[in-house]
Amino acid sequence: MKKVLIGLGIIAITNWGCKKDFLTSLANNPNSPTTSVATPQLLLPGALYNLSQLLNGVTGTTGAAAYDRQAAWLGYWNYQPGYSFNSTVQDYVMNSGAPQLWDNYYGILANLNVMAQKTAGDPKQSNYYDIANVLEAVCFQNLVDLYNNIPYSQALQGQGNFYPNYDDASSIYDSLTVKLDKAITDIKANLNPADAVLPTTDDIMFGGDMQTWMQFANTVKLRLLLRETNVAAKQSYISSEISGTASDGYLQTDALVNPGYTSAQPNNFYGGFGVSPSGSLNSDASYIGANETAIDFYKNTNDSRLGYFYSPKNITATDPSYNNVTLPLNFSDYWGNYLGKQSANPDGTGSSNIGSGIVKDPTQGTVMMLAAESYFLQAEATVLGYLPGGAAAALPLYQQGITKSYEYLNVGGSASAADAQAAIYYGQNIGFVAFPLTATADSLVHTIIEQKWAALNGINNVEAYNDWRQTYSAATNMGYPIVPVSADAANTFPHMPFRYFYPDEEQTNNNAAWAAAGGATTNVFTDKIFWMK
Repeated sequence: MKKVLIGLGIIAITNWGCKKDFLTSLANNPNSPTTSVATPQLLLPGALYNLSQLLNGVTGTTGAAAYDRQAAWLGYWNYQPGYSFNSTVQDYVMNSGAPQLWDNYYGILANLNVMAQKTAGDPKQSNYYDIANVLEAVCFQNLVDLYNNIPYSQALQGQGNFYPNYDDASSIYDSLTVKLDKAITDIKANLNPADAVLPTTDDIMFGGDMQTWMQFANTVKLRLLLRETNVAAKQSYISSEISGTASDGYLQTDALVNPGYTSAQPNNFYGGFGVSPSGSLNSDASYIGANETAIDFYKNTNDSRLGYFYSPKNITATDPSYNNVTLPLNFSDYWGNYLGKQSANPDGTGSSNIGSGIVKDPTQGTVMMLAAESYFLQAEATVLGYLPGGAAAALPLYQQGITKSYEYLNVGGSASAADAQAAIYYGQNIGFVAFPLTATADSLVHTIIEQKWAALNGINNVEAYNDWRQTYSAATNMGYPIVPVSADAANTFPHMPFRYFYPDEEQTNNNAAWAAAGGATTNVFTDKIFWMK
């Protein structure tokens, strides 16, 4: 971790497109920032950009990078026939070199740490301080969710500590809850009158809307607490903390990051799956296709979102009909491979491509969190009794989660058409769609998680991975969502991995702390994250 701890403030701005006056209005060169010139206004857009790219599965110039394994494991995506069989992903191959997101998250945290240090104790800069802490909570939670115990209290000290100890994962979660509580309280205190400086164009997610920042922080807190519901010793704590979130509200709109994408400098997800400026199909669109698991779910539940998550066979983003989805769908036009298979369709065609509902256009924003996820989290908390009202109160939240998913995909071509299609969908008496008020809490939670999985397809793959691990049962060897184990004959594991290995650099540069954290004996198929059963 040494190289990350030293490198404070060096990745504040990366090579992305911006609004025309955004970079030119800055007095300092954003391509060569130092800690002395890296103002909060300069650090914030870079942190938002990099974090959204990571969560959305984009770390380079192509679309499938950070969480492409999860997209395959969780039944969303697979690899097109005609390419070499991807045994690394199909057979759950893991090692200390890959997959790795350690440096990605700690790199973002290094910049957020500089931002927090520069604004701490300054009332005028409190909004930037609070935003830094909210985003730090997102990063640290994702690190815990991948690695369990990690450097936290001693991390990011640069020359002050090159060899940080690893903190207990459950204690980190507790600290993140406190961090979020303070940010929420501070933001509320500065809403009216606003003594603190408001972010403007540098806030490339909410445009300085601190009310929405508060709701986002509150939703992150709700997600963090719900992740811990298997921990028996924390039940009273979780109940108290979640009940305290109700008065502050939750995210109601999609949290999208957009620095000013253009056709020449497109959103990186579109840059992977869409059409290049020269008119050719971008690389990931040729390599990545549909997984039959998700296709079966959408078909079996009569879900028109199928035509927006995937395109019909042989229809790519270069085809004029790609963006013209005709309803009702012809379900036979959609096909994919199950995990562990990479063969051609019986008619000789390849898998369906990724669809126009998530490959919208070059200027689309990058998803940090969908409003659909916020509503599903609220529905889950209500069913479990952490928020009041029981199943009757959870029902409209559940339905709103589905509706927001339809709206994000633009099903039917407009918000009103999407709402109408969503109402038809959730009005069906079909398993994992119907929400019977007399059903058990576990059954309703299962339905909520299946629908959350259906909504986050290719958008936030890691959340489906987290849900599956949290609900995994050794007795059934399954979790929610229900997805099949890899069918490849060479696969020797009964389920997908529970966690990541610590990276090689930790063994080399921080060996004592790495060894104390169990780095030498880590088994990614048996060692669980603290919040698992």
